[in-house]
Amino acid sequence: MDRRGPKPVDMSLLDFWEFEWYKALHVLRDGTALPGSRALTAPPLHITPAIVRSWVRRLREMGEEEWLRINERACEEISGKKDLDAHTSDPFVLRDWARWEKEREIADLETYLNPRQIPAQAERRELWRNFWQARTLPALKKVCEQWASLPDVRGWGLTCFPNHILANAREFLRMKRNSRFPKSDSPVMDESRLEYLARGMAGILADVSPMTGIERLRNMKHTQGGPLWTKEPGGLEYCNCWRCRMASSRRVYKWGAEGWWNGMVLFMELACVKGSKKTKVEISDETARNL
Repeated sequence: MDRRGPKPVDMSLLDFWEFEWYKALHVLRDGTALPGSRALTAPPLHITPAIVRSWVRRLREMGEEEWLRINERACEEISGKKDLDAHTSDPFVLRDWARWEKEREIADLETYLNPRQIPAQAERRELWRNFWQARTLPALKKVCEQWASLPDVRGWGLTCFPNHILANAREFLRMKRNSRFPKSDSPVMDESRLEYLARGMAGILADVSPMTGIERLRNMKHTQGGPLWTKEPGGLEYCNCWRCRMASSRRVYKWGAEGWWNGMVLFMELACVKGSKKTKVEISDETARNL
């Protein structure tokens, strides 16, 4: 017999969907899946456009399993310890993450090669503003149709996200009417607003209410005793949420142009792309300390 009362919240699923919505909403607002795209900063001169094009070709032919193996080796070489992402329990989540990261790398590199293709920031911001300010179903439907028609959204296969919004329009509009929804125009509040919406939609797709998703993710412990705290047989302990993984184990893709390009150099060297090894640049002392 099933237990009575509410079912426990699947925090792993909630964490997964928060990350997917966090990236999708950043694509809507900024044109990049994660804030601070490093490919918009030119690489060292000896990383030529021809080399970057060879990287794009290699990434396009690479499957998720191969990308994960190379990424794990690169992270281990840089950090000097076993990559924590390799121990994620759900292989489907891991493959989805690999697909997302690979497509983001391709998009970022192509943005560097073709800067004129970057969507106008002003238009992007206006679309984002119309999205979070929409108060009626017709207004929401109009902006979601515009969102789904963006070239990069279609190209990356992200049209499912505006479709999810429309399929759950009543819940979406209701959570925006909540008094906790950030309404200020300041940059800090705008980032909080994006996180609020990502967490609310994560709740819907994890089969709980938007406000439950928002509160559970906002208050989640990232220390020992937290819902995603993981203990490895060798004694290693860590929080396996996407935020902590980004902060501690994704060394190849850390913030900073120098680190981003060096990470790509190492990744492509391990992927056996001809000419990648000699493109490696010196890492500054400050960058090395952050590895």
